Amino acid sequence: MLTRINKHRDEAGFTLIELLVVVIIIGILAAIAIPVFLNQRNSARNAGAESDARNLAIAMESAYTTDGSYPENTAELTAAGGTKSQGNHAAVSVETDGSYIISTCSAESGDVFLYDSGAGGLVDPAKAADGTLSYAGGTAPWLACPGTDPAAATTSDIGVTVRTA
Repeated sequence: MLTRINKHRDEAGFTLIELLVVVIIIGILAAIAIPVFLNQRNSARNAGAESDARNLAIAMESAYTTDGSYPENTAELTAAGGTKSQGNHAAVSVETDGSYIISTCSAESGDVFLYDSGAGGLVDPAKAADGTLSYAGGTAPWLACPGTDPAAATTSDIGVTVRTA
């Protein structure tokens, strides 16, 4: 009888408690890793929106160098090489003083980035206590991302507005 009990003890395997401990450890690691991964995805989306703003600024300056004026519509901007990434929104406002402001955002993160040629590059809009943005440097095309649906941001249209006095 004692040999039969010792025989069962020698069988290899994991106890239920050992398996539960492993599952709990994996759960804790997943709870730590998933938010970090999601934060990295938003950072990449925001980097894409910032890059779009810089690339549009290069296209605007290229058009000015070639034609002597900034593009006045989407077709002219696109012809000058202005593009945006899929899933991002972009708009350009040509000001009366000869400068321009570019608004870009990722449809998924919703963070807005402004490029002001008068200020020399990307600017940080002021954030009010209620979370809304404002910009005193000029007339930004928009300060809130116009849409949070990435499918709606797949078109290559870039809004261009020319301000008149």
